[in-house]
Amino acid sequence: MYSQTETPASNPPVIFEVLAGNKGLASQMTVNKGFEGSKRFGFFSVANISSKWSEDHSKDAMIQANITFEVIRNLRLVGGSHYTPNTGLRPTAGFMYSKNFKDFLLVVNPRLIGFSGSSIAEGFIMMEYKPEISENWNLYSRIQGLYSETIKDGGHARSYLMLRLGMSYKWVTFGAGANFDSYGPIKESKQNYGVFAAVRLFN
Repeated sequence: MYSQTETPASNPPVIFEVLAGNKGLASQMTVNKGFEGSKRFGFFSVANISSKWSEDHSKDAMIQANITFEVIRNLRLVGGSHYTPNTGLRPTAGFMYSKNFKDFLLVVNPRLIGFSGSSIAEGFIMMEYKPEISENWNLYSRIQGLYSETIKDGGHARSYLMLRLGMSYKWVTFGAGANFDSYGPIKESKQNYGVFAAVRLFN
């Protein structure tokens, strides 16, 4: 990713976030790293796990792990694996566009999951706005959305919308958050409102 002056970010941090809400816990870990000694190859992974307060074991997880290849600046091909408890482990491929300014980040990632009659087309988008308040403090806001449907019949498979609003102090971000999740063809819904905290690791 690149700053407003197009200077490459040499080592983007691993970001781990937890939302504690009225319905349960939700966590997300994002890894976006370049391979040592390579200008084009990298690794990109997002893991989402959530569970209700009444559950002993989480039934809602979505984990992807991808190798990336930068075709041109800010545009990368991605390929790897995608896992949920319902669909199991399946191959995935797509591309990812990312643009990182001083206080604004945009990521767009359309992809195909599985290469069979049960394949899923999925689109992911994330926008962050992080204006600076002082040397160590920033406002923080994020909109993150996902929508997937089965290619065979166009039926809804999975979607979510995540909203975050808070502040960052050095390597910690915290504030209020909301998750809106929908599952399956009938769009069974689940909402979770609460507070979140995130840390940036290995920067």
